[in-house]
Amino acid sequence: MSATVPHIVLVDDEEDLREPTAAYLSDQGLDVSEADGGRALDAVLATRPADLVVLDVNMPEEDGFSIARRLRATGSPIGIIMLTARRDVIDRIAGLELGADDYVMKPFEPGELLARIRTVLRRTAAASLPVESKEHTTPAPTGGYQSEFWIPTGRGQVRVAVETIEWIEAAKDYALFHTADRSHMVRATMAALEAALDPAHLIRVHRSAFVQLNAVQAINQIGRHTTLLLKSGATVKVGPQHVNAVRQRLRR
Repeated sequence: MSATVPHIVLVDDEEDLREPTAAYLSDQGLDVSEADGGRALDAVLATRPADLVVLDVNMPEEDGFSIARRLRATGSPIGIIMLTARRDVIDRIAGLELGADDYVMKPFEPGELLARIRTVLRRTAAASLPVESKEHTTPAPTGGYQSEFWIPTGRGQVRVAVETIEWIEAAKDYALFHTADRSHMVRATMAALEAALDPAHLIRVHRSAFVQLNAVQAINQIGRHTTLLLKSGATVKVGPQHVNAVRQRLRR
């Protein structure tokens, strides 16, 4: 990361979204370049390095997943935030597995994107500092429940305390741990998570989701569908088979 004003490249083929977003980020003190696709991004980076790129996933010539893969293949520590309208957990997992640092869903508030950018910039700056090399692994539960996970990333392993996880969503053999400032991907099945997580705090609310009890703001009922509103503003669907148990635990 640069020692002066962070250089950000906003990559999106939608000019009507890209230009006002770039203008907002510039007004907030960031040095912002624009690119309408992968080739334009390459041209920008050939001229000057960037601290972070914001990548739209859906672009006609080269999608954001492909660009993220190319950037990580160079070994660059550049921050990557994926920007997309896709809401499928598999797409988010794919982006994170390719090396993205965070995922922002469209439509979004510019202030939310700014906050995510600043968080990733702080994290990449901290990761660049020299530290004593240590190997960490996530221990398997031994008669108790895990209090933390060590998750491998492109810049080493990140410690995620279970108490900081607001909710978890899973698909196939992967799961996303959602904390207040970002999402972390881990290779784990729902069965393994159920054995590792303390049900006194994180409860299963769906066949593919756990929620931290103290993160729940409200239970909403719309017709036959039950959802949980979390402190972060996220909404998590409650499976029909879990509704009674969830209401009993929350006593609402």
